[in-house]
Amino acid sequence: MTEEISASQHAREQFIERNGLQAEASGMPRIAGRLIGIFLLDGGPISFAELAERLQASRASISTNTRLLERVGIIERVSIRGKRQDFFQLQNNPFALAVEHSIRESVRFNGYVDELLEHGDLPPEATARVQAAKDFHIETVKALEELKTKLVETGWSMPAASTKS
Repeated sequence: MTEEISASQHAREQFIERNGLQAEASGMPRIAGRLIGIFLLDGGPISFAELAERLQASRASISTNTRLLERVGIIERVSIRGKRQDFFQLQNNPFALAVEHSIRESVRFNGYVDELLEHGDLPPEATARVQAAKDFHIETVKALEELKTKLVETGWSMPAASTKS
């Protein structure tokens, strides 16, 4: 039985670390990816202190990265009656929220491009490159809007997190 628990724990730790490496490869902090791994496995609510202990990370690092994950809609801060510390849990539909965040960022980028093209005196080659970037973001928004619609139509959501008492 001990080997099974050990193998299971190893698989969990490896999943968490691989999430960290994947996040880092995508330009996010490794700790944010490791936090995502923990929340995918456990859901929450998980206390701030427990996150710091489980990841052997500083409180500052946990604070910075939980704020990042809150901002992009992957986790949410919750309170537990009678407890004085912060707790976090996985959002009900974190990936649809991440899709919405990506849509907003692409739309914002296109606004920057429009402003540049309207007021900037660019050489034709630069104009073509900037326009190609805008076209890419236009297509990205279309694809992400389709994905978001599909997620909503199918009622896809993350299974509920466990509730700690």
